[in-house]
Amino acid sequence: MNQTLLPGPRSGAVDIPASKSQAHRLLICAALGQAPVTLRCRGISRDIAATIDCLNALGAGIHAEGEVLTVQPITNTPNGVCHLFCGESGSTLRFLLPVVGLLGAEAVFHMEGRLPQRPLHPLDKVLTANGMTVRQEGSLLFCGGKLRPGAFSLPGDVSSQYISGLLMALPLLDEASSLTVTGQMESAAYIAMTESVLNRGGIALRRSGSVWHIPGGQRCRFPADIRAEGDWSNAAFFLCMGALSPAGISVRGLDLASPQGDRAVLDILTAMGAEVSVSEEAVTVRRGALRGVAIDAGPIPDLIPVLCVTAAGAAGDTQIFNAGRLRLKESDRLRTTAVLLTALGSHVEEQPSGLLVHGTGHLTGGTADACGDHRIAMSAATAACLCTEPVTVSGSECVAKSYPDFWNDFSALKGGAL
Repeated sequence: MNQTLLPGPRSGAVDIPASKSQAHRLLICAALGQAPVTLRCRGISRDIAATIDCLNALGAGIHAEGEVLTVQPITNTPNGVCHLFCGESGSTLRFLLPVVGLLGAEAVFHMEGRLPQRPLHPLDKVLTANGMTVRQEGSLLFCGGKLRPGAFSLPGDVSSQYISGLLMALPLLDEASSLTVTGQMESAAYIAMTESVLNRGGIALRRSGSVWHIPGGQRCRFPADIRAEGDWSNAAFFLCMGALSPAGISVRGLDLASPQGDRAVLDILTAMGAEVSVSEEAVTVRRGALRGVAIDAGPIPDLIPVLCVTAAGAAGDTQIFNAGRLRLKESDRLRTTAVLLTALGSHVEEQPSGLLVHGTGHLTGGTADACGDHRIAMSAATAACLCTEPVTVSGSECVAKSYPDFWNDFSALKGGAL
């Protein structure tokens, strides 16, 4: 499906959907908990729907009525093979792999898109060393065996999702375990989010440096009614649109004390010269004298495409570094971000593990291929705010992976005119 967008800055206000990252964690921990939970979650994305479907296949009872999810915990895993359709959701797959072992289930993950090519090593090796069997055949991942408690070790520079998945599963084993993370810990804020959700559910974790000591025999005990907070990752697109708009854009539903790492978008936009103001109701960003900056992609990989769009509207160069992991996302996001901006009139240099964006203050317009990547599609919409000619986004339906109502929320903003 194509979306043709008028050029020019936007203004207005947006109510942001619930955090996809937090919702995954709340759903999994609630499904492994002691008692039913009502989870309020604004906006059910394709990835969240995949996690719900997989948990139900493993024996949970999760039912949605609008934005209210009722979660009945897993009491018995179904007999026979559980078919887990995780779509393109790396979070669903990586979080649930240890959970399948915890439950002792025989399962087949059905993967789509680029997910079969995205790395599972060394998580698969760690799981098989502790009682599981893991075997991939094309887009199918076959799992079995029972996860044993013990000493687990993972590198910190591959995927924080490996660490989060183990942190959610290991407390439920019969005996204590430990988890050691070696080397530099990338995306540490996502691990902190997992710890926050577990703490909210009464799970005890003792951390000493890069080692977690995890008592066994625990179960999550959430309050009967919980809410997933607003999504800073998706809010970033509208906050960056605000940085390109003299009138600005306000985003409602965000928690300024959130453990979400992508909350750093405010600090980066401030460093670039945008005007950021905060009230109890909303976060508002307006255009200032934007300038190029250096951005470490390590802690905030999901922000890089839209920050590169913002950098195209700044004066001077913006250097993106430590971004090699972006090549392993729904698309090779270093390549597709560079292609997007080049197609719309920017000058971008693609580097092995980064990008150099030469800011000119404006873009022209044209056709942007989303490349099946929700964050590239939404970045193209942000780019339209810088353009002098219309932008046609091909494959725009891929936003459903994380933000099904994105195009409706974008269209509701004011501005954009030939």
